[in-house]
Amino acid sequence: MKIKNSKKYFGAFLICLFACLMVCLCSGFSVKLPEKQGRYSASYGDDAMAYAATVTDRIEFTKRDISFVETVKGVPFYYQYSAYPNSCGPVAGAIIVGFYDAYYENLIPDYYPFFSNGMYKRMDFTTIPKLFGELYTLMRTNVDDVGVSEEDCKNGLRAYVNNHGQNLSYSNVKGYNAINEAAFVNAIKNNQPVLLFCDKMDMYTFGNNSTYDIVVKTEFNGAHIAVGFGLYTFTYYNGNNNFRTDKYLRVATGISGMEDCYLKLESTDWCDSAYAVSVY
Repeated sequence: MKIKNSKKYFGAFLICLFACLMVCLCSGFSVKLPEKQGRYSASYGDDAMAYAATVTDRIEFTKRDISFVETVKGVPFYYQYSAYPNSCGPVAGAIIVGFYDAYYENLIPDYYPFFSNGMYKRMDFTTIPKLFGELYTLMRTNVDDVGVSEEDCKNGLRAYVNNHGQNLSYSNVKGYNAINEAAFVNAIKNNQPVLLFCDKMDMYTFGNNSTYDIVVKTEFNGAHIAVGFGLYTFTYYNGNNNFRTDKYLRVATGISGMEDCYLKLESTDWCDSAYAVSVY
């Protein structure tokens, strides 16, 4: 059937469309464009890695109990250095690869990850930097912007593991605001390290004494990727009164000089995402 006056109808349609757009604009309507994906780029020697402040807390007690759960033999403590700028993603990936090389020796060819006492070796400057370089490329580090995105970091780590004959899967252990403690502990008990995407890190170290602890918090504002491998619980008493309980994730930070630190579990503002990593 032929539609009469098609030009008339088309003109009316354009008028209506224009009127609708004007109403939307006048009413404050806006179209939200996709946001730029977050980048993790804290780098050795970079200003973003500067420690913003330190805070010291003295906790006095008559009794202190410490309980913990960790992955088997912890993780290797690799760290960034100047040859690979903005490399927190590749270094975190290398820590996970080094951890699983103890079970799948093909992950790092011609390399044995342990000392004779069964502890993970510290990084050398031949084999592990080569691993950094492969992950640096696979994670597209500094390609779209400085550092890596969460997606590129995860995809690059999976690609490396697949290229060396194994499979890799991620399981979310992030709750609504913070780490899901039960999921994190379950991952650690299953001997799975956890990849942590942090918009900042407040790193804790301890000085333990018989009647008091010195807790030093180092505030650190660079967006960073680290690897969690344990949960520690400090329970303090005065007499029979349990007056304080603190829980900390033990992490390999990838930061030279502070490779082994703790992050307070109750914090809700530092963790963007967290994934237990399984290689099989």
